[in-house]
Amino acid sequence: MLKLLQLLPKTCSPFTTRALYAGAVDGGLLRHAFRTDDANKDDLPLLDDSISAATALWKKEELLSRLKNLLNCTHEQSEKLYKANRKALRVFAARLLTDNIELLRANGIDDKFIYENPRVLSTPTDDLAKKLKLLRELPAVEDCKMLTPFLKASLKAVERMVAVAKQETIPGGNRINYLSERTGTEVPVVIKFFATNIRVYRIALDKFIANLDICLAHLEPAHVVRHLSVLAYATSSIRERLQALKNSPLETIKPWMVRVPDIALGKSFEAVIEKGRQPVFKDSVTGTWFETYVLKRMESLLGCTEETSRAIYDKCKGSVHLVDNIEFLLEKGVVAEVIIQHAPMLTAKREDLHQKVATLETLQCLRNLNDVVPLCVLKAYQLKKIVNNLNNEQLGPVNTNRIYYFADSTGFKPGEVTEQFARRTFMFRIPKDSFLANLKLFLEHMNREDILADLWAFKYSPGIVAERIARAKEVRGKKLMPWMVRCPDVVLEKSLQLTKESGALLGENETIVEYFCKRLGFDREVANSIFIKAPSVRNVRITKVKKVIDYLLDELDYTPNDIGLNPRILMHSLQTTKKRMAQLKEIGCRPKSLIIVCKSQRQYDLFVKEWIDAKERKTKVQQYG
Repeated sequence: MLKLLQLLPKTCSPFTTRALYAGAVDGGLLRHAFRTDDANKDDLPLLDDSISAATALWKKEELLSRLKNLLNCTHEQSEKLYKANRKALRVFAARLLTDNIELLRANGIDDKFIYENPRVLSTPTDDLAKKLKLLRELPAVEDCKMLTPFLKASLKAVERMVAVAKQETIPGGNRINYLSERTGTEVPVVIKFFATNIRVYRIALDKFIANLDICLAHLEPAHVVRHLSVLAYATSSIRERLQALKNSPLETIKPWMVRVPDIALGKSFEAVIEKGRQPVFKDSVTGTWFETYVLKRMESLLGCTEETSRAIYDKCKGSVHLVDNIEFLLEKGVVAEVIIQHAPMLTAKREDLHQKVATLETLQCLRNLNDVVPLCVLKAYQLKKIVNNLNNEQLGPVNTNRIYYFADSTGFKPGEVTEQFARRTFMFRIPKDSFLANLKLFLEHMNREDILADLWAFKYSPGIVAERIARAKEVRGKKLMPWMVRCPDVVLEKSLQLTKESGALLGENETIVEYFCKRLGFDREVANSIFIKAPSVRNVRITKVKKVIDYLLDELDYTPNDIGLNPRILMHSLQTTKKRMAQLKEIGCRPKSLIIVCKSQRQYDLFVKEWIDAKERKTKVQQYG
């Protein structure tokens, strides 16, 4: 593509040839991320904070407003949609979410599915449209809307499933209907479990039917539907294991027992014969639960997927107390979602976790145990000291402590505040007057998300906080961040100086995209396309961007199109760029593309060596030719 653009005549700008550029992007993502029919209202403006933001995001408030108007949803629902797709917004334009919502609703999909599966909106619109089209082609489907769980699978998996379904002949028209008829299960339920085990379509049809027959002869139909992955095992292995289980002293046989290692079954049978009780699948020597049992038990208790249970198991490093701790927390009223979110607390010994929960229950102003359970990641003695301090402190009205006061003041859920306080335990040791004064100052001048994400600023005295905020506000206006309070004075001065210089270049309301358009003569659509290629350019200081552009255009006589083709040049050190350009000039090389200047030192040195060698060979040919 680069060579093709270099061969174009200079009168034919590659950035104005819309069709050519659109075809250069795999999957046509830019065609959906940036529509061409309304360039002035192409998309939301991006946050521009080169000091604190590692990667720019689309303005949250405006995006939430769009989602709320489009779906008529609550603030909590729109927040959930935003958080689930936050990573995608670093790559795609904000319109991707609204385009996908419109696409789903145009195909008759309920808003409930969007709320329950918000990550579906991160799928490129082209891919999502292809999935919907493919699912409509699945044979013997009465209502395509029932197939929405498959939208969470990859496009490649959906393509394979539909291709296999079209080629095979099976009673009911497809495997979903066949399994529904054989097990007496409703089709939507079968689809739900098929979507999480879509690899079942990789199994040959004869093997699928044979394994299903064997399993239904020994197992409950509902259990087979919940554990479809068992059908992927060799037919002989399933038959052998089920026959062994049938002749065993076990009272109930379930599909996951087919996957348990032989050593687990052997020890279980010994326990039943010797003690006359059902097995626990626990090694009597090491006291370790067998992994397969733990994973399946967590799935049952928490109602989660195999992937989630495996993630919890790995995060807790296979702790022997996992199952006991989950059962205990559920008995205490802790919801499964909180347990999954704060899985590290499950690594504690059973006695220690009991003690921690008992300590939390002594909190005088406790509203709900789920609000403070994240504190269980702390040591028992730490938690006891924190609870004593909270009980001895009078803060605001009745039924309030630091956690609830912070949550009520900022609008966060108490569980979210507790999670951050558990990571920053100094929040419980800060004097009450400083805590209240600093919180008031931060809420007046900063965003609540920034406050909760950077609690270190609370360690400074209210006088210093007020002085720092006043200095920063004179230059930055409303764009204040907590790091400005706690950074060294020289860093703050440097930041404010850069802000002044950037403001002098951009003006009050101009963004880096608008500056780029004005400086290089591009329209907004082309500028947005360039930033899609190199999104990190948004985080480069505008003063540095100006110096690099001035050097390339004024001193080296490169064109705006040269910069647009290789925007990475704007992120590189100007000193390095000048050094390399001087070296290339000495050897008689003026690169047609700026890409070589952006390469690593090894790649750049290799290019210089090859250029010199080629030049020497050419000179010898001319001498002896």
